[in-house]
Amino acid sequence: MSTLDDLRREIDGIDEALHDLLMRRVEIGKQVAEAKGGDRGPYFRPGREAQIIRRLVARNASYLNIPTLIRFWREILSANLNMQTHVHAAVYMAEGAEKVYDLARDHCGISASIECMVSAEQVLAAVASGAATLGVLPGFPMTVARWWPLLLSDRSEDTAPRIIARLPFCETGPEDGVNGFAGDAFIVAAQEPEASGEDRTLFAIAADLAIAGETVDEADGFRLVEQEGFLEAPAGLERHMGGREGEVPYYRIGAYAVPVHAG
Repeated sequence: MSTLDDLRREIDGIDEALHDLLMRRVEIGKQVAEAKGGDRGPYFRPGREAQIIRRLVARNASYLNIPTLIRFWREILSANLNMQTHVHAAVYMAEGAEKVYDLARDHCGISASIECMVSAEQVLAAVASGAATLGVLPGFPMTVARWWPLLLSDRSEDTAPRIIARLPFCETGPEDGVNGFAGDAFIVAAQEPEASGEDRTLFAIAADLAIAGETVDEADGFRLVEQEGFLEAPAGLERHMGGREGEVPYYRIGAYAVPVHAG
């Protein structure tokens, strides 16, 4: 039978092995960045990160609970990203949505810097200009902080902010909500979202179009509609194409990986 000292020595050995593996992981991440050279593409890989975490959650079989497991890996992923570029997050905490700051800190990790801003407009302007590498905004529908209509722009604009992720990625139960804030948030960045294999896409669709999907909010003559899958155009739009002239009345404002659930 192992003594207390034996068990402590084993823990020390595990700690050293974990540290060695973490250092090796960071070194590989640095090599990946160097291998990309000047053609690095977008720094944020929300789809890839979602795949990593889902795979770990699926193989988890111990006393290690899922939220703790994800917390470990979020810090690892964030540290690796901050070696490639310093992450500066712009956060809008509307009244009643102060939790957005905690969601941003948990996601971005201790290596990132976080700046609170007075409005959603300021956050999106910082992201579009490059002053912030990402923005974190309260979820829908929070009418006092409605910001999604500000994303109605042409996708040909390279710096146009788009929704690329939803927070938190680990959902532990329903939120009652305060002033319309359901306890979630969205990440916006000046890049297109990335497919993870299990996603939802957000479209702003002209309010007079009968398109299937969950209507999350409505404003400025558009409905904010969420559809399952990683889509380029709203499913069911084809039947409306023949009777309209000019541009198709919708905007793809982003997509996100479906969060994992833990009891």
